Amino acid sequence: MGLPVTVYSSNDVGAPQLSSTTKPLPSEIINILKKCLVEGYGSKAPLGWSVAFEDSGTFKIAFRNSTVDGSGGYVQYWSDNGLDATNSNLSLKSAMGMSALDNFNKAGYRFRHWNSTTNKKWTLIGTSTGFYFIQRFTTHDLNFLNSSQYEIVYFVGDLDSNYINDSCKFTIAAPNFGGDMTNINYGHSLAILGTTSCNKIYGVDGNEKENPHSVDTGTYTSSVTGSNYTLETQGITPILAPVIIRTTSPSSTDIDNISCSISGKNPWFRGVIPGLVSIGFCGYGDHTWPTIKNWNGHDYMLLRGYYNGVWLNISEWYS
Repeated sequence: MGLPVTVYSSNDVGAPQLSSTTKPLPSEIINILKKCLVEGYGSKAPLGWSVAFEDSGTFKIAFRNSTVDGSGGYVQYWSDNGLDATNSNLSLKSAMGMSALDNFNKAGYRFRHWNSTTNKKWTLIGTSTGFYFIQRFTTHDLNFLNSSQYEIVYFVGDLDSNYINDSCKFTIAAPNFGGDMTNINYGHSLAILGTTSCNKIYGVDGNEKENPHSVDTGTYTSSVTGSNYTLETQGITPILAPVIIRTTSPSSTDIDNISCSISGKNPWFRGVIPGLVSIGFCGYGDHTWPTIKNWNGHDYMLLRGYYNGVWLNISEWYS
């Protein structure tokens, strides 16, 4: 059995909201995270994470996932300028350990949370060990978004690792994320297709060797933008291909200077991003979000974006 998935949304009764007239504030986004991960709201229970450290005065907080179901990994969010203002940006960083705010052990790169006056609603989808955060584009509700209409989907938490005792599987997963980020665009959303850089990850056995990794949707070499076709009208059976995480370079080596392709310590194939699949088809661009299909007894939701070929299991992960 896997872990059940909960979908939280700004449309829920009692859900925390983002500013309706200005760019949402860091405190509002942090409050959403606290409500979904730790506290709950309305009739919805929290996911079972904890607050490890917090400095409310500088809008900085670190969350930890479940130590029962997961790795006990950490993610820190913080206001870049320490203020709660419309010109404040929110960053985040994952780590396998923390002893205090800003004190990381086996940390990943810094990611930038997308925040804009055009993104006034939100959806968070997750479990006790991982979650996807979506600050939704609200100018229209169609699935297709052009390259200037940002809805950045990223994952925080434990990968569905190929290694049962993987001690360094907690990460932030997003495309085109090969170093500390200062700017963000549509290409940093997991809704895109292809193979791109995706953070750095340490050894399965906890060793300090950090290798750059990539997110790989696998089923596409080219992608179709703005497709309004559907699986039903085209008579196509979808391919539910998991989106994988692997080392970026085939020449990467492990802690013992052995090729990652034959290493069990820093392996080439690390695992998959929980619940995320590429179906080998781009479509439903003119359909209204959310578009949900049931395949193999699980519900899948189409991620909005430039290609409309990536779907997220909203029923169960890690099965």
